[in-house]
Amino acid sequence: MDKSDLIRFIQNIDSELSTSCEIILVGGAAMILHFGAQRATRDVDALVLRGSVNDLRQAVKNVAKLNDLPEDWLNDAVKGFADILPPDFQERLTLLDVSTSKVRVYVLGRAEQTAMKIVALREQDLEDLELLLPLLEEDDKTILVRIMNHVSRFRVDWALKIKYFLEEQGWRIE
Repeated sequence: MDKSDLIRFIQNIDSELSTSCEIILVGGAAMILHFGAQRATRDVDALVLRGSVNDLRQAVKNVAKLNDLPEDWLNDAVKGFADILPPDFQERLTLLDVSTSKVRVYVLGRAEQTAMKIVALREQDLEDLELLLPLLEEDDKTILVRIMNHVSRFRVDWALKIKYFLEEQGWRIE
């Protein structure tokens, strides 16, 4: 799915929903729709912020049938990584303008998106990180280190992955 496909499918979800909902796009879809990645993605990782998960799942299934997509083309499997997000992450969400009325679509802030990409660290994540790292401002860097410290309380392996990756980029982590 490229940028135009993603927007069209999200608009299709909007027309299939019976109630309003808010989702946060994470991963490739967020990279394409907000951070400027010029690539495609096979699926859409999303976190449900507000609304009926069941209604959203049914809308996703309907859109899948209409567009010959896998039934789980939009899924919440990324929720297994949601613990990375600091308590104040919602303050840095960006609302996307995708011309919908029932579904509000957000993306994570730069620091949170970067942390998620570092923890996943697949080949496409490395490409995305090449795009994200130059966009980071000083505030983002501070938040990213805070995320690393937050994560160290319950997933030392993830915290170390973030620390080592940032040190490889030349960051001094204290």
